[in-house]
Amino acid sequence: MKRILKRVCIFGSVLLCCLALTHATLHRFQKPIPKKVYVAPKIEHKKSVQRNEKLYAHLKPKPVDQKALFLQTIIDNNLFAPLGWKPKKPTPIYRLIGTHIPIGKEIEATAILQETTQDATTRVVSIGTKLGEDTVVADIQPKQVILKKGRLRIPLRLATPQFLKPSRTRR
Repeated sequence: MKRILKRVCIFGSVLLCCLALTHATLHRFQKPIPKKVYVAPKIEHKKSVQRNEKLYAHLKPKPVDQKALFLQTIIDNNLFAPLGWKPKKPTPIYRLIGTHIPIGKEIEATAILQETTQDATTRVVSIGTKLGEDTVVADIQPKQVILKKGRLRIPLRLATPQFLKPSRTRR
């Protein structure tokens, strides 16, 4: 029994040494991963550029704060949530931008919808287009689109600007 135990111990220590050596050699030859930091190119300061500095300020890249990116990861992914937990994606709410109803039957009716979430995606849709997992465009009418989410029907109406609305007072 002592012989078997001694052989197992020797075999285990040899295996552990081999693993340590392979780890050390792989770590030695591994290339470092460069950090992704945007470096702004130098802009020549001509007189015209100096005069229009405020005009072109939005084109200059914003500095990247690595610490803020790291902390944003902690904020986005809840540290105290159970394992396997995924943050809920915000349910997109759509806004009707415009509709196109053709006179003939050769072309389908289309509508332009904009998501009101962070990315604000604009999409051109027709009847039957899936907008999400369970949201479908049910009907397109002039200045109105009806979305179907399960059994729920959501009407979207084209908002008229305040200055185009007729006044309610008569003179």
